[in-house]
Amino acid sequence: MTESGPAGAGRLPTTPRFHRVRQAGRNPHTVMHEVLQEYGDVVRWRGLFDMCIVNHPDLIRPVLTQDYRHFSKNTTHYRMLRQVMGNGLVTNDGPDWVRQRRLIQPAFASRRLARFDQTINALTSSLLARWERQDPAEAVWIDREMSALTFDIVGETLFGRDIKEHAREMAEILEVVNLSSNDLRSFLTLYPWIPTAYNRKWKRAMKRLDGIVYGLMEGRGADGNGGGDLLGRLFAARDEETGEGMHDRQIRDEVVTLILAGHETSAMALSWTLYLLATHPEIEARLVEHLEASLHGAPAGAEDLPRLTYLKQVVQEAMRIYPPVWGYVRRAEAETELGDYVLPARTWVGVVTWALHRRPDFWPDPERFDPDRFAPERAEERDFFAYLPFAAGPRTCIGAGMAMLEIQLILAQLVPQFRMRVVPGHPIETEAVVTLKPRHGIPVTLSRR
Repeated sequence: MTESGPAGAGRLPTTPRFHRVRQAGRNPHTVMHEVLQEYGDVVRWRGLFDMCIVNHPDLIRPVLTQDYRHFSKNTTHYRMLRQVMGNGLVTNDGPDWVRQRRLIQPAFASRRLARFDQTINALTSSLLARWERQDPAEAVWIDREMSALTFDIVGETLFGRDIKEHAREMAEILEVVNLSSNDLRSFLTLYPWIPTAYNRKWKRAMKRLDGIVYGLMEGRGADGNGGGDLLGRLFAARDEETGEGMHDRQIRDEVVTLILAGHETSAMALSWTLYLLATHPEIEARLVEHLEASLHGAPAGAEDLPRLTYLKQVVQEAMRIYPPVWGYVRRAEAETELGDYVLPARTWVGVVTWALHRRPDFWPDPERFDPDRFAPERAEERDFFAYLPFAAGPRTCIGAGMAMLEIQLILAQLVPQFRMRVVPGHPIETEAVVTLKPRHGIPVTLSRR
């Protein structure tokens, strides 16, 4: 990356070579946040990879909207993800992505997703029944519980069946593949012939993953057995222009994307929200009162969510503080003006959601948990691109509607019935892999309200 361009272009602030690489290997999100605080809203960070990090809505908006065609996913980060997800929507790019998005979009229409509310509520009720039998003195790992619950929901909504028999194996596979792009082991998967212990482990995990997914796909689609679940909709999808559907490999890639990206991001959003409520009893009490006044002890349906305004505010604020996807990167395919700078072709551009959501000019006292930030009158005054839990523009997360439906319905059942308190002395620390996880888990004790 050069540091100057045409007359009038500014000189790009640049860190030293391999700046804070060791710390970034463990905490890339906090290191990049600190680098931005030191250098300003745009900086060339020369870490493990050279990257131009941007952290202002005016700089992010063109990357995600009006100039998005000039910014591809042709980066090492997405190449690593593509090793697992293939050409699913998260990793696909260019004309192929446009076709895929057009094919899949109808399956995620709000009216179609709303039909899953009964499934989500039934599975949440089963979890509550198990918690009723829980020894109050025994800790529950809320991150594991939410991961198991959202995996069950994926099974019923994606495949129309219980896939619990695969839950343990999928958790093990996810543990293998869910690595930060700053982790050298992840980088080496791009060269699977290198005989490292992790590469051998990774190849075994991928073989197991394909075996599970293709097994669940078997017998679907070819004989017209579409079904009302998301997999049936993927098999039934046809391109309006050509009439063509998706081949099995493409459906496999979309299914893996939905399983891994879909259930993990929802699980982390739920885990961090419940953690924040457990550590802010006054907000928890206000939410309980709000839910009881609106629902009178009944589960919420999709039709109830528009009036559960404070519930949505709680979820939005939790995802501000702990965004499930903590950052993403694009590559400028041609020389590009961005703000006062000119970026050469092939420059990587990073958006660190963790840092964006902590800008004090948009989020005063940014570490404070305050759901009232998202009250309608306050949200209207804020730049839309200051809050990006699901990205924005044409490549907005296609599963955002499903995630919000799922998260809100689950919380509407759990919170009024159980009080959670984090086990004293347990370290709560973020871990930025593909998603933002609690590094040491979140153990809580449960008590009936």
